[in-house]
Amino acid sequence: MNKLTNELQRLYFLRDPRCPGQAADDDCLAGETATALNMIGADGKVRAMVMSFDRASDWDQVAHVYQAVQSELNLPAPAVSVSGGKAYGLWFSLADAVPVAEAQAFLEALQLTYLADLPAIHLDLRPKTATPVVELPPALQAGTAKWSAFIDPTLGSMFVDEPWLDMSPNMDKQADILASLDSIKADDFQQALLALRISAAANADPAPQAASPQARPASSEA
Repeated sequence: MNKLTNELQRLYFLRDPRCPGQAADDDCLAGETATALNMIGADGKVRAMVMSFDRASDWDQVAHVYQAVQSELNLPAPAVSVSGGKAYGLWFSLADAVPVAEAQAFLEALQLTYLADLPAIHLDLRPKTATPVVELPPALQAGTAKWSAFIDPTLGSMFVDEPWLDMSPNMDKQADILASLDSIKADDFQQALLALRISAAANADPAPQAASPQARPASSEA
């Protein structure tokens, strides 16, 4: 098993080898054939969460979330990817699988807290019960003949015009990018989820307006 396969499994694969769509294939993970990862296990739990931005021009928003989860939520950095098409992705890894509803709640609260001004139509949040499968980078994209790949986040702005690689990335370097990342511990995830829910609720509900003072009746004195 190669280094990249090991890192993808460590971060994103469910640990139950019986789960459909969770078998790592070195040939697929070498990139020529895209690996479709079924994120949701038979028990309805997930270890991977992905926030995809479908406009490369939204890099500033991607960077904002990337920094905020570390500096404000005290979570490990997510992986950052280019899609080989027109998008960026943020890949979150969980040390322990959580129910899909909790993963969805985390991503939706993250969106409401840090991306309130970004139209929801330009975001794709996974996992979703209806569409639990996501394609893992790196991979050659049939529609564009470009490559998806994990990238160094400090270089993200360089991909705003072309969010892809023209040729196959070095697979050992892809593995090295992932090797520097940690999974979110269970307690940290629950604390962050609570904080995000509170923040998202505050952003969703506008503060009540103060009642305007009643007009004083006009004086009857001349």
